[in-house]
Amino acid sequence: MKQRQPTGHSPQTPWLILFDGVCGWCTGWVRFLIRHDSHKRFQFAPLQSTLGQQLLIQYNLPQIEFSTFVVITSEGYLTKSTAALHLIDRLGGIWRMAYIFILIPKCLRDWGYDLIAHYRYQLRGRLTTCYRPPQEYQDRFLHEI
Repeated sequence: MKQRQPTGHSPQTPWLILFDGVCGWCTGWVRFLIRHDSHKRFQFAPLQSTLGQQLLIQYNLPQIEFSTFVVITSEGYLTKSTAALHLIDRLGGIWRMAYIFILIPKCLRDWGYDLIAHYRYQLRGRLTTCYRPPQEYQDRFLHEI
């Protein structure tokens, strides 16, 4: 299945975000989304989890070297800058204004994304175990805790 942009996706259907559970930058992004997702539009699972690995296999994505997070929608999946911008758009409110960056050519957006992804462990560190959400958010995480 190819990366496809969501169209006509119901705002009530949660998107599943697969993230690098040991990446400080990635877990910071997850914490940001949780704080600002008052409508519970997102669910989460580490790429390292059983579910994460199964979905990576299903979509023919790398299962070991994680260079991007993956957003699973009812219509397919999104990665890199396209995924990030669609997540920000789906948050709504003032965050939606950042979606204007979708007008930048994908190759340039993804170049910037890849640069940050390459240095993500140096920027925010690497955790020794997968991120564990606070108790009040555990229902949004689809993996074994």
